[in-house]
Amino acid sequence: MPKFTEQERLLISNRLLTAAEKLFCEHGLKKVTVAEIAQAALIAKGSFYAFYPSKEELYFAILVNCQKDMWKQMDCFLDEHPSLQSRELVKGTLLFMFDLMNRYPLIQKTDSETMAVLFRKLPPEVVEKHSGEDAEALQLLLKHGVRFTRPIEVVTKTFQALYGVIVLLEEEDEHLRGQVLSVMIDGLVNELVEE
Repeated sequence: MPKFTEQERLLISNRLLTAAEKLFCEHGLKKVTVAEIAQAALIAKGSFYAFYPSKEELYFAILVNCQKDMWKQMDCFLDEHPSLQSRELVKGTLLFMFDLMNRYPLIQKTDSETMAVLFRKLPPEVVEKHSGEDAEALQLLLKHGVRFTRPIEVVTKTFQALYGVIVLLEEEDEHLRGQVLSVMIDGLVNELVEE
């Protein structure tokens, strides 16, 4: 494996993330090769593996970065709505987050088929670590006084499943999709959030 200085690693890592996100958005996970990513990032194909073990792990890292950025915006949203009751706050936050997803092309591009490939090819510990990060994001709601009726692991998996449903509804009419989303959010909020 090639040796890089810390500054070179940071520069190359940023180029990989930027180049790969552009390629993945244009062509999808399946059609993009490691060689194409390396070429776009101006590194040798072998150097790619000094940063990521696979293109799937790179794709997932970009998704996680998008989510972390969204969580920062979620925290701002929560700070701006301190007077809302818990259920209204959670519902508003979920709707805000789903609307925010539209600003992230890779999240929009990530359909159910891509998620299936990721979960099949990613090491289980990578997926589990991400579930823990999702649980950390829910801590933002707790910080704003929201109390859940179920353990945080259940709430985390439920919200992850809600995202999965949204992905499955991607081809539906926008009006129908909005209605289904509203019904599901209302049901989940009423079941999971203390009044």
